[in-house]
Amino acid sequence: MIESPDNQQGPSVTRAWKPSLTGPLSQADLDRIVGQATEVLWEIGIACGHKPTVERLCSDRGIEYRGGRLRFRPARVYDLIESSRDKSRAAGQEPPTPRELPEERFTLGGCWAGLFYCDPETLRVRKATTAEARYMARFWDARDIAGVVPLVPGDVPPVLVSLASERIALEESRKLGGLLTVLDPEEIRYLIEMNLAAGRRYQMLQQISISPLRFNDEGLEAALQFLGRSDVDVHLAGPIPMAGATCPIEPRAALVQSLAEELGFCVAREVLTGSRGIGIARVEHFDLQYGSIVFGSPEWCLYRAMILQAYEYLTGAPVRWGMFRSVAKQPDEQAACERTASVLWQALLGARHFGAAGQLSVDEVFSPQQVVIDEEILRYVERLVGGLPVVADAGDVLALIREGVAENGFAGLPSTAGTFRHFCWFPSLFRHWNVSRWQTEGAPSVLSVAWDRVKERAAQSKHRLGEEALRAVESIYSKAAARFASATHGLV
Repeated sequence: MIESPDNQQGPSVTRAWKPSLTGPLSQADLDRIVGQATEVLWEIGIACGHKPTVERLCSDRGIEYRGGRLRFRPARVYDLIESSRDKSRAAGQEPPTPRELPEERFTLGGCWAGLFYCDPETLRVRKATTAEARYMARFWDARDIAGVVPLVPGDVPPVLVSLASERIALEESRKLGGLLTVLDPEEIRYLIEMNLAAGRRYQMLQQISISPLRFNDEGLEAALQFLGRSDVDVHLAGPIPMAGATCPIEPRAALVQSLAEELGFCVAREVLTGSRGIGIARVEHFDLQYGSIVFGSPEWCLYRAMILQAYEYLTGAPVRWGMFRSVAKQPDEQAACERTASVLWQALLGARHFGAAGQLSVDEVFSPQQVVIDEEILRYVERLVGGLPVVADAGDVLALIREGVAENGFAGLPSTAGTFRHFCWFPSLFRHWNVSRWQTEGAPSVLSVAWDRVKERAAQSKHRLGEEALRAVESIYSKAAARFASATHGLV
């Protein structure tokens, strides 16, 4: 809410109008869709050929195994849903309408590890050098980001990418590391050793659910070997259904399958790890013309509205997480359109914390300039969602206008001076200069200014791994590199 400063005599503000969106589904729609999802889990089930997992899951009375597929009793699924709602109620999170959401600062997080680098100097999309991957890790460290590295080195053999990325994370940051796909148990053990040497704990991620309605036997095999160990945290990831490819294109049917897969995954995760809760399901847009997944399209936004509404229905908690989305390959006009539209759309649906900063071409390309642009887009959206003050009594409007006419303008009036700093958003990247001022400032481009800011931020990273830990990490990495090099006929 925007209010007049205490020392100004201004109109009283009774409320702020804040733009918002509501999802397309009614309560009856959601009841029916979730009911159909439970029917899918019981009548169709989820395929699984990993016998140890089947044995562990079937120890739960709510799960059966028939015809090569795990079947989840509806009562077991509804028990998970009710426990998630109870947890939200206990935290005081009765789901409010979007316009009733509490004030909350918009924040920008990290992204997935880019396989390609958009060179800030040339805008050429290419594989990154190890030095560039290190520099981007320091950029992330200065932003206090945890999780996966933003960029993997492209000058090492493919078999060493995860190991080399982990070495970079440990040596160049305080919180980065782990979460890249690794299935080989021996490689995982090397990664655990590297983390222990650096005084960290390896974060292992395995995607165990695949659309349509199948568990990933390889991911389960790797996960079960390390679950319960004290030197590693094992995280399990759910499915990524794509409309028209791995789930139906029809929206309601797509949502039914998506929720069935997410709920089945969450029940399985609870039995395997003890972790209870429901995550945000997914329905991604698949373009049949190009044969690829699409982020940031109008269809993506529309599917997302259903998904976020379903999450709030299942958990009783408002959705607060969103993502920047685009299939653009560079920080260009397409990226600006898709990223602003997708973030604004999600913000109007209630999201306040956004990931995938700098992530382009779905998740293939990392652009540090795009990160800075994303920060500016987020501030733009934050201001827009902040809304307008709605005044119960605007005071003597005629007198105000008469005063402005007498002064031949309103810029010098106390009512303007006491309001504009609180009312207006002042961008730091998208300058509101006219041509003359822009030329006087040297006609800087948005991309050049963004790159300068990346370099300034990266220089703020002060992390230095201790010499003893550094030597230990390097030694373990060298042993792992030699081991996997010999297994791949001397690629190193």
